[in-house]
Amino acid sequence: MASTVGAPRNERIFLTLLAVLGTLWFAEDVLVPLALAILLSFLLAPLVQRLQTWGLPRIVSVLATALVAFALLGGVLYVVGTQFLNLAESLPSYKTNLVEKIRSLRPPANGSFKEGTETVKELTEELQKAAPSEEKKPRAVQKVEVVEPPPSPMQIVREVFGPILKPLGTGAVVVVFVIFMLYQREDLRDRVIRLVGVRDLHATTQAMDDAAGRVSRYLMMQTLINAMQGVAVATGLWLIGVPNAMLWGALTMVLRFIPYLGPWLAAAMPIALSFAVFDGWTFPLMTIGLFVVLELFSNNVLEPWLYGTSTGVSQLALLVAAVFWTWLWGAAGLFLSTPLTVCLVVMGKYIPQLEFFSILLSDEPVLKPKQRFYQRLLARDPEEAEELIDEAREEQSLLEVFDTMVIPALVLAEQDHQRGVLEESARQYIIDQTRELGDELCDEEEKRRHDADTPALLSKGARFSVLSLPAADEADEVAAHLFARQLALEGIESQLCSVATLKSEMLNKVEEMQPDVVCISALPPAAMVHARYLCKRLHARFPDVPIVVGLWSALGDMEKARERLETVGCGKLVASYTEGMEEMTRRLQPVLQGVKPSGDTAVHKEPVSRAL
Repeated sequence: MASTVGAPRNERIFLTLLAVLGTLWFAEDVLVPLALAILLSFLLAPLVQRLQTWGLPRIVSVLATALVAFALLGGVLYVVGTQFLNLAESLPSYKTNLVEKIRSLRPPANGSFKEGTETVKELTEELQKAAPSEEKKPRAVQKVEVVEPPPSPMQIVREVFGPILKPLGTGAVVVVFVIFMLYQREDLRDRVIRLVGVRDLHATTQAMDDAAGRVSRYLMMQTLINAMQGVAVATGLWLIGVPNAMLWGALTMVLRFIPYLGPWLAAAMPIALSFAVFDGWTFPLMTIGLFVVLELFSNNVLEPWLYGTSTGVSQLALLVAAVFWTWLWGAAGLFLSTPLTVCLVVMGKYIPQLEFFSILLSDEPVLKPKQRFYQRLLARDPEEAEELIDEAREEQSLLEVFDTMVIPALVLAEQDHQRGVLEESARQYIIDQTRELGDELCDEEEKRRHDADTPALLSKGARFSVLSLPAADEADEVAAHLFARQLALEGIESQLCSVATLKSEMLNKVEEMQPDVVCISALPPAAMVHARYLCKRLHARFPDVPIVVGLWSALGDMEKARERLETVGCGKLVASYTEGMEEMTRRLQPVLQGVKPSGDTAVHKEPVSRAL
């Protein structure tokens, strides 16, 4: 049934993607100016809002912002154009120097490379002589020259102004779009909300605010960084003596909007020019060094400082997006690739139907720590599983690592085994590896505390004992064992009964040890039944012994579970090692103060050595 329902759904998704790609392809002339206008609106909207807070009317703020922005853009284009024409006039004078540098790179005249070339040439001539000659030579072809009539005035106008009419038209459309978008920004926002999701107004508004914030922050910071880089490049090239330094600074500012490829394109042209202009290799190497130093400073100091937070897109996704949008829209798509990809990631974050965009493109981990750890154990890769633990240990305490990774992985294994998707051999491997990695963590923590001379919670003179009992199976035993080791790190005497121990033998152990607390460890999904049964038998025989039940990493209705366990004598229900240690610390306080815990009428016998 699932396959018959899923197939039409997959077909609809595939047809929808084809329709979207077709629309993006054929409507390029309309969508590219629209996308450019939207991005410029994101960039200029904060300035419009600032002018409005100063008391200027909306229309005046919009026109003033647009005038300043496009005047600056026009000034940059004018500088680039004039500098480019000046460079074109100067290029012939650099030809001689460039030829000399190329000749200096050639190998010696009598070198082995030349001898090899001459040998290949002689062999080629011998092969041509040995080839059979053609019986008939083709007749000489009479050349015909087509003389075109002189172009008409309209053709001259079309050839001169035709190439610049389309960019000018696109620019004019973008200017008009930007002005109207800035002026009617709130109205357009409301219409988009109505179109996308008026039923879930909160999620839609949050998605739009998130997208606008990320894109605006990216564009503003990228513009500021590129401007600083452009000024630094122009200044440095001017000091070195590279001609048309302002041109290269302006191009650096523009081309760095292109992800990955832009900085290389910006550096390639002035570096090539430096080889043509200067004699020797000193100044070209200085030019290369200038770009290397500036890029290293920008990537490692300037960008992390100014960005603060990332765009939310992974580096691989940015690279793939740059290729995709370039294939779709050419150079314009290359400039727009990062902002458009950011918008897709935000849409996938808030719109369930587009969640795959967020999964594929976002830089946030798609798996939780416990899932990543469990997946590595499933793949039988204990080395990487240990690396995940080491990474978590740098930011979390030992108890937090057990609560977020180690014990939840055991729970996932138990759930998969109960559903029949995890074989017994794989389950046993995960249980063994979890126990081994958990012991290594406890050993490292014990060594660290010993080296740092960190005092335990309970001094050697006082006595407080806990008996840990597994509820049903070996996974419960591992959970009980690792919790007992946490208790031992705090100086609490702890003993553990094996899962092979009969329930009657566990009761005898309680009578023999007379612990201050009995802790029953149980893992979902079958934890409640076994824990409740054992708790009931314990309370019936030892009504005065406090019982703590650890339903480790349980996510269900804890209040209902607590009520069911309290009816059979459970004194406290905990769901994590952290809660369990807090409960033990609470019960330990009267002992630390020299007072016997209330409700504990057991008489202690001689101390029993800790067995783990």
